[in-house]
Amino acid sequence: MLRARTPLSPLCAFGHVATHAELLEAFHGQESAVIPFRMGRLTAHPRVNVYVCAHLDEAEMSAAWCGGLLDCVTVLASVGLPVDNVCELHLRIARGDSRAAARRVAHVPTAHMHWSRLRTRLPTLDETRRAAIDGDPLSRLRVPVREALRQAMTSCLSYAESAQVIAAATAACSAADVAYAIATAPRRVERALRELDAVPGEIDVALAALRSGHHF
Repeated sequence: MLRARTPLSPLCAFGHVATHAELLEAFHGQESAVIPFRMGRLTAHPRVNVYVCAHLDEAEMSAAWCGGLLDCVTVLASVGLPVDNVCELHLRIARGDSRAAARRVAHVPTAHMHWSRLRTRLPTLDETRRAAIDGDPLSRLRVPVREALRQAMTSCLSYAESAQVIAAATAACSAADVAYAIATAPRRVERALRELDAVPGEIDVALAALRSGHHF
C-alpha cells in the first residue's frame, strides 16, 4: 500500500523521482550537487537521466522503469478504497509513447495500460519540496486519487463497484475530488450512479459548484 512517508532519501523532496535536468535546475546548475543523486545508495537509476528513491515499493519502481504512473484501481487500493482484482498493475502511459510501451513489455508485461492524457496535473517540484519539509512527501509516480477514480469508473469498475467506492471515497479524498471524477468521466457513469442513488448530497453540491464555474 502506498502511504505518505517520512523522507528516506533526498529524492523524497522531488516526489520520489527527478530527471537530471530537474536536479540541475533545482541546484542552479551545480553539477557537483547532483552527484549524490547519481551515486548514492539511497537512489536508483531506472532510466537514462532519471533517478528515483531506492526505497520505492515494487509497484512504484515498475512505474519508474516504464516511465509511466500508477493509475486506476492500483491507486485506489493504495489509499484503502474497496476495489477487487488489483493483482494486475494499472499504469498510465501517454498516448504515442512507444518507448514507454517497449519498457512495459520488458519490465511489467502483465500490467494493464491506460493510454490517455492526465486531466489532473501532478504536484510541482515546489509543492513536493514543501510537503517533504512537512514530513508528508507527495509522489510524482502516481496519478492523483481523483484522476485514478475517474479512470477506474470509466474503464475498470462496474457501476455497482463505482457506487461502492464512492460511498467510501470521502475518507480518502474530498467531495470536490469525487465530484471532479464524476464530472470528467463519460456521462453514462453519472447516469448509472444516479440510478443507483449513489451520489451523496455533499458530492451533488460539489458537482453543482463545479458546473457553475466555481473552482475548488
